[in-house]
Amino acid sequence: MQNDPQNTQPVTPPSDSRPDDFPRAGMLVDGQMFRSQKELDDFHRQRAERQAAHRQEQQEKWRLTPQGKLCLEFYQKFQEYKEYLETHPLARKRDDGAAVDFTEHQLFQEGLRVAQEYERERLEKDLRNLRRARQAARCEHLHADGRRCGSPHFGGKRLCYMHHRMEEARATKLDLGLMEDAESIQLAIMKLQRAVIDGVVDEKQSGRLAYLIQLAAWNVTRTRMSRREAADDGAGEEVGLEEMGLEEIG
Repeated sequence: MQNDPQNTQPVTPPSDSRPDDFPRAGMLVDGQMFRSQKELDDFHRQRAERQAAHRQEQQEKWRLTPQGKLCLEFYQKFQEYKEYLETHPLARKRDDGAAVDFTEHQLFQEGLRVAQEYERERLEKDLRNLRRARQAARCEHLHADGRRCGSPHFGGKRLCYMHHRMEEARATKLDLGLMEDAESIQLAIMKLQRAVIDGVVDEKQSGRLAYLIQLAAWNVTRTRMSRREAADDGAGEEVGLEEMGLEEIG
């Protein structure tokens, strides 16, 4: 089964300098624990590079085998014959003026027809997928700055897969929001500030929630979703904790 970053499981990483009752986060994939999205992305990238290198190695070995050499020679001659017929139309005729109908030429014609049909079907499939993607219902989630998500919706619901999962994870007692970007994290800080002032949470709870906000601020620039949105906006810089109004919690 292929790894899916969206199906990672939250786990508790090894202890660090934080108090024992502080929340911690990590991702478990194929028995390996990753502390950040960047580590997980590096894992997938390195695995893809190994797979590509293995395929390249196998291809080079195959090219040196008798069957590989014959196949490459056949492909090269096929292309040469195709180009020759395109530049020499009279080559499609016999000496008596009739169309070339010899078995070898007919096999070439059939191979060319199959290749062209395959290319046509692949192009049509790509176009259908593109049209479906453009026509697909879009996620109705609004970001804190008013922008709409715009990703395809999930399973007939009004939200995409990611925002559907995030909505399911919302707290019931005190909802600080999704905390998916700098703006929503700033709103979470303001909501926590109001909850502290209004006495909704005590000092211990506010400390835990402040750490969760710090964790979200650290993680938000490392998620695939935020990097994709930053690329769409033309932004190339990560947002630091200081820019979000946060400092390291000791």
